[in-house]
Amino acid sequence: MLIGLIAFALYLYFFVGFTELSYVLENLNPMDYAFFYSLAVAGTLLSVLFIAASWHSLLSSLSIKAKLRSLFLYTWAGTFVDLIVPCQAVCGEVTRIYLVRKDNRESYGAIAASSITNRIISYVISSVGLLTGIVLLLSRAAADPFLLNLLIIALIGTVIYLVVLFYIAFDQKAPKKLATVVFKLLKALKMKRFSPEELSRKAEDALSVFHQGFETFRKSPKHIIKPMIFQLLSLLLNIAVYMLVFYSIGIKDLYIDFFIIAYFIVGTVQIAAAVFSVGTLEIILTNLFVLYGVPLGLSGLAATLLRFLTFWLPVLVGYVTVQVIGARSLLNPKAREGLAAQQNIEEKSAEPQKKEPEA
Repeated sequence: MLIGLIAFALYLYFFVGFTELSYVLENLNPMDYAFFYSLAVAGTLLSVLFIAASWHSLLSSLSIKAKLRSLFLYTWAGTFVDLIVPCQAVCGEVTRIYLVRKDNRESYGAIAASSITNRIISYVISSVGLLTGIVLLLSRAAADPFLLNLLIIALIGTVIYLVVLFYIAFDQKAPKKLATVVFKLLKALKMKRFSPEELSRKAEDALSVFHQGFETFRKSPKHIIKPMIFQLLSLLLNIAVYMLVFYSIGIKDLYIDFFIIAYFIVGTVQIAAAVFSVGTLEIILTNLFVLYGVPLGLSGLAATLLRFLTFWLPVLVGYVTVQVIGARSLLNPKAREGLAAQQNIEEKSAEPQKKEPEA
């Protein structure tokens, strides 16, 4: 991360020039910047709320009680894990499922079914958006081959990921195969506190509920209408955030295809590289903006402002959220009782060891 930031700083110094950046900053309209960038920050927060609302709707369809406020926090926590740990769309999803399960003690299977369905809806909408971006880029007189290839690779990757998700959702044997792999991994790691028989029984119960959850969505497609609307609103808000960032620095004459392409390029590189995208993505964005006629100094500034919203803000909010969730779990009465009971056991087991020397 630090190396990426240094690389971007060097890029700005040698290719943009701090003098140029200083001139750009001095000529910004402070009122416009404060107004539009504040709206961009609000739009970013609201887009995450829509993602959480989509999941909340799916959980409600499966009669799983969860507070929207909690899901909002868990969505940030999952995003934080996705951005810090290079296993995008897997580690974050597992984190979210675990946190909901920890809250309501419902079956992992049902929670996973709602979570994966939410992810499927998101990726279907993203696939349509990527295809739209490719068509818009091809409609230009001179489409940049690098950008075109990047979007095509992103579309292929998204489709492959969707195929895997649909395979898990529709093939009853797929989750069982995944569970078998997990059992073998636990056995290889010699994690003795996990009983194979107990794990097998719990896995079978979870898988049964897992497929029942998907069966609910397959038999009643109306359950995914509201989540689709929420996900679409989140996507439109995210694209609007890109527009607001450019409005904040005084650029208001770019076409919608520019913002769609920029949005999906950021998503593509960020998903693929996670924390390693720092520096690289800023440079790619700066060059993309220049390609569309944005002055070099403004391009560097726009890239920095966008990356704050798409990377640094989620990392910051996610980190704070993780700390809040941890503190909240300690304040939970049941958690406190469990800790107290554990401490009593440890104290009792330690008493004989203290008395032995006296004897």
